[in-house]
Amino acid sequence: MVTKSDITILLNDLQERGIDINGYLKELYSTSSIPLNVIKFLNENRSFDIANFYEKIRYNYNKKRSDLYLNIVKELDNVEDVLTTLASYNLQVLLYAKKIEDKEMFYRNSRVEEVTRVLNNYYKTFDIDSCIKILSLIKADIKLFEAIKKDKETN
Repeated sequence: MVTKSDITILLNDLQERGIDINGYLKELYSTSSIPLNVIKFLNENRSFDIANFYEKIRYNYNKKRSDLYLNIVKELDNVEDVLTTLASYNLQVLLYAKKIEDKEMFYRNSRVEEVTRVLNNYYKTFDIDSCIKILSLIKADIKLFEAIKKDKETN
């Protein structure tokens, strides 16, 4: 999940490179949510590490190397499938983070702390509902970045 503070940091990075961000910064703080066009602007000028990560797991699925992407975007009903998908996701985040400069932001955006928390909770309480909810949030994040990419390609 991308937060307003993450967006602010990324906008300031762009400003340091000489890109005018004033209108986007004003728009960001004039609403309680994150405007989609601010995310699109950022993605056009500086790609999100998390978007690149999601693209990589989709690419691996398309090349028949991994089912992680499919398991995230489809509705899982088997408890073991949900747990192994979340554990696999956690591992892939850690492996991908090796080549990321800002690991802290990447970990926040990838929801890895939340995934770890719900997995730990499952081992104590066997509550699968919170595991399914976090999986659906990751799916929503993936769909958002895919929509932004598709919009960028059509314009």
